[in-house]
Amino acid sequence: MAQVKKRSIALALCCSLVASPVWAKTFVGVLYPLFGPMAAIGLVQLAGELKTMPDVEVATYLHQSWKALVDDINRQPKGTRILIVGYSLGANNAILVANNTSYVDSIIALQPSMLTSQESLTGKVGKIIEIYNPNPLMTFGGMGSQKLDAANVQYIVNNDTHPGAQFNEQFRSVVKSELARLSAQDNLQTAQAKAFKPSPLAKLSPLKNVKSTALAFATTDPPKHEPPRHEQPKPSQTKVEPSQQQNAPAVFAQAPKPQPALTDEPRPQPVFADALLTSANAGNLFVQRTLTISDMKEYVKRSYRNSQAADLIR
Repeated sequence: MAQVKKRSIALALCCSLVASPVWAKTFVGVLYPLFGPMAAIGLVQLAGELKTMPDVEVATYLHQSWKALVDDINRQPKGTRILIVGYSLGANNAILVANNTSYVDSIIALQPSMLTSQESLTGKVGKIIEIYNPNPLMTFGGMGSQKLDAANVQYIVNNDTHPGAQFNEQFRSVVKSELARLSAQDNLQTAQAKAFKPSPLAKLSPLKNVKSTALAFATTDPPKHEPPRHEQPKPSQTKVEPSQQQNAPAVFAQAPKPQPALTDEPRPQPVFADALLTSANAGNLFVQRTLTISDMKEYVKRSYRNSQAADLIR
């Protein structure tokens, strides 16, 4: 059972590879002349050489099968470069192919024939290169002397006979150079697409509340490597060296100003306030003093002369 499963998987992979379409960056369609490939051995060889080039797909057609080439071009993926190479009647029918497709990058026509009706170009073609012999006597009455009717045709004149034109090195060089030009354009577009491809980070949606988040971070996260702050000592915690302490002079309460004549009831005097002031402890600036009864009597005598309170304490 295990071997059967392995064979089934291998067969499925092979089928998927065979069925998967192969995308070529450049598609080359070759249109043979009258009598097909038997009369165009040189064109058959050129088609074989083009098939060995990378990213190139080559297909050959009889000149009367030009509609099959139209179908193959229309099935190509978007962005594929299209090059048509036609010889004799195949060169004439290359115009019919261009008129029935949306766009053709380039057409190389080798000695179109004057012995058939010629259609004018109505389709879109990027570039047309025609190689022809203007002398009909050298091309069997004009089999290779027809000038295509198109606005953007580059004509190249040669003196080759109609059967010998397919072996001309200039013709082969023109085909290969045009194919290299199309491939270079494709590589340039690919490089530009990669260069201007947006970064995945550019596709991210912008962050919301960025300002508030930044402010919250600034207020909540203290700066790093901040030196420790030293608290200022309170005045009561300040230590004074014994050598710096000085005995302040004793502070006595000032004697009240002389009072006017007393009425029947004398006004109360701040006796206790003055007495407490003299005995208050004011830290290092005041010296504590103990009041005696004699001091209080003396104070009353000075403050309340001629009063009944003074007589009572005698």
